[in-house]
Order: sequence, then C-alpha cells, then structure tokens
Amino acid sequence: MFSYQIKSGMVLDILNQVESTLDNPNPMLADMGEFLTSSSQDRFRTSTAPDGSKWQANSQNTYLSLLGNKHSDDDGKLNAKGINRVASKKPLVQSNNLMNSIHYQISGNLLLVGSNLIYAATHQFGATIKAKNAKSLSWKVGDQSIFVKQVVIPAREYLGISLADETELYAIAEDHLLS
Repeated sequence: MFSYQIKSGMVLDILNQVESTLDNPNPMLADMGEFLTSSSQDRFRTSTAPDGSKWQANSQNTYLSLLGNKHSDDDGKLNAKGINRVASKKPLVQSNNLMNSIHYQISGNLLLVGSNLIYAATHQFGATIKAKNAKSLSWKVGDQSIFVKQVVIPAREYLGISLADETELYAIAEDHLLS
C-alpha cells in the first residue's frame, strides 16, 4: 500500500479551496451562468450560432409583415425604401424579448441556461408550421392576404457553448478552485 503525507501549506490551502468549492459550487455556477447568459445574448447582436456560423436571414414574408404595404410595390415585393430599411434588420431581433428572456438557473449541481418563452425552442431548433383545421395558413400584410400551406422557421441557434465560451468557463472554474 502506498501512502503519503502532505506537509506543504500551499498545497493544503489549494486542496482546501478545491474541496470548499466542490462542496458548494453555487458561486462558481452563478459566475458561469452570468457569463453564458451574456454570451448567448451577444449572439443576437452578431447573428451567429455558438459554432460561429451566421444565422439564416429573415424571409421576405417576415420583412413584409414587419414593414406592411407602405414599403412594397404593387406586386408585393419590397421597394427600394423597404430594402434599405430591412438591410440592417437582424433575425430574432425585433422587440428583444427573446434575447432579454435568457437567464440561468442552478438546480443542485446543475447549471441551466435558457429562455422560458413559449417560442424560444422554435427559434433554437427550427420548426415547420402547418395548417391544422384549414387548407392553408393565412395572414394579412397591410391590405394584402397571404396564403401558404406551411411556414418553415429555420433554426437559429443562440444557446450553446462556443470554443471561446469553453475557454472562459475553464478560467472561471480555475478562479474558483485555485484562488
């Protein structure tokens, strides 16, 4: 059998700090949760997924719904003024409700980051919406009615851990475990 005795005060201090942090990880998890909430919210500003890929742009129907018929030609297509107006319109950013709903929760030794909005998962994973009790979905844009069999909402991943996030999470853990 192999045994050892640690006599170094510095090593003992480090081991005590690690033990203390692991006995009550909530402060560390809270710092991680704050960071991941902020990182997820930043993705709305850059329109990028955790892997760095760009989110799919809004569809013309989305733009028309936002702008109404004052920015479209007689055939329903965006006019020059409408195109200029929507050029800077980022996906998932209209009221900022989804971005502002991102929060973290600690449950035991588990850190959860997400949104409680009913449509949050639709935007994270994408969805296809089909009419249930009619032949088509319909809505109005200004005085123009739009009818479609389905609407495909692309996934625009805003939750997740990027490589940069992972590096920062390691740094947060190191600060709590070794400080």
